[in-house]
Amino acid sequence: MSGAQTGYYLSASQDNFAENRLQGDGWRGLPLFSFTSGEKKDVRGILLSNTCDVSPENDRMLPPKLVFAPIIKLSAIEARFIARGISPAQVAGKVKAIKEQISTSIFYLPVGGPLEEDYVALLDDVHSAPVSAHENDNKEKLFTLSMAGFYLFVFKLSVHFCRLQENVDRRPAI
Repeated sequence: MSGAQTGYYLSASQDNFAENRLQGDGWRGLPLFSFTSGEKKDVRGILLSNTCDVSPENDRMLPPKLVFAPIIKLSAIEARFIARGISPAQVAGKVKAIKEQISTSIFYLPVGGPLEEDYVALLDDVHSAPVSAHENDNKEKLFTLSMAGFYLFVFKLSVHFCRLQENVDRRPAI
């Protein structure tokens, strides 16, 4: 089932926000700094920042930052599973859980619109950069989530980052 069929994305003809940065947007040209290699490169990613926090119309005392998670091909995740020696049946089960949005740390982005194949956003691989660092020639909006896609995305963010039932008793010891 394609992303267009599932209703994840606005079509280019219906996207009234093509020039705006909205929470849940997919962009090319997001600046990522690798702590392991020291390399800076531009990547595809999905914006986690709240729309109004990065809006140029909002006057800010401090320069805003874009918070994003890189998006990578689902086939690359499958290859990682296989390289780790996970059995084909387990790989199939993990991919199924990703596609059904059961995996809490991964947001599944089905093929559709400008996405030529299935992608995922790894919600535990979060980066930030000044908004001004995304003012480059390499930036390109890949997609805007539809309302259904956006609500699913915000739900996944809430589950991943804000679990109230973490099974930790935080009451002071008596």
